[in-house]
Amino acid sequence: MDGADPNLERLRSVLPMSTAVETLSPTERRLRWEVMGTSGSTTSTRLRSGIALSSSSISWEQSFEMSVAHAPSSIKLILMRGSGPRLSIDSGSGDADSHRLSGGMLHMGQIKRPVRMEFAFDEQANKTQHEQLSLEIERSRLVELLGTSKLPDPLEHVLAGSSAYPTRALPMGPALHRLFDEVALCDARGSSRALHLEAKGLELLAALVDRIEESGCAQPARLSNLDRDQLERARQILLERMSDPPSVPELARAAGINAFKLKTGFRALFGCPVHTYLRERRMEEARRLLLQRRYTVTEVAARVGYTNPSKFAAAFRKRFGLSPSDVA
Repeated sequence: MDGADPNLERLRSVLPMSTAVETLSPTERRLRWEVMGTSGSTTSTRLRSGIALSSSSISWEQSFEMSVAHAPSSIKLILMRGSGPRLSIDSGSGDADSHRLSGGMLHMGQIKRPVRMEFAFDEQANKTQHEQLSLEIERSRLVELLGTSKLPDPLEHVLAGSSAYPTRALPMGPALHRLFDEVALCDARGSSRALHLEAKGLELLAALVDRIEESGCAQPARLSNLDRDQLERARQILLERMSDPPSVPELARAAGINAFKLKTGFRALFGCPVHTYLRERRMEEARRLLLQRRYTVTEVAARVGYTNPSKFAAAFRKRFGLSPSDVA
């Protein structure tokens, strides 16, 4: 496939034979697989701007491992949600590294020399799906797109590390969660799909660079892996119950975390308080539904949890600067 992401072929080479490949466009393919209670899909495309995008989701019923040989890469910026695997990296030079890839985080780095990467997915208690959105770009192209003479200092600092795969993780924040969905769940078809992904890929890159630059003066969140899993579960519950959201105490109990840690940890991991995050996602979902032109304004308001259409219209106007009827 012209311009295809080689990571897709690399992934296919280590998966069982029960795989299926769907061609979405000359530069975009989707790989699906299912075996012994484990299923997943990966969609990969290369944009005209020089950005390679891939989105993956994996569900599993029992622990499993995946081993991938990886050549030196461009800069990788990876968003992860849900339960992450433990990554072990062996470069064959005695500097093996192992760490957990946490959900709700932006992971950034670059593979400097050939390595073997082992991904270990532990058996889960809450059956949370693992989701990943990866953006890869050459250093020179990123500098060119930024119109600067160098990369942001925080990213440059990571890439200057001496290990085979220097990496750093940052909490994603609400903007990156929104863009994650808009790229991974893109439902555009035909020639507009390539244009839509091109625009969203550049918007995602801009948001990633902003988040990296902001990290230069930000304090790292002190959250354990269990904290992150529970907070991610709380985020998913909010989205599942958007039309009838639980209170903070109810949400804390459902996610298995105490209310104080939910409030402080949610802000640290997702960049805003629980209710702010819910309000933003409600407005984004409402805008998406209105653009489909399948529902009335009153129906959309009800679907995102507003019983009073006037209050919904006021909130929508405050968020987007125009009324719901203007969008519909």
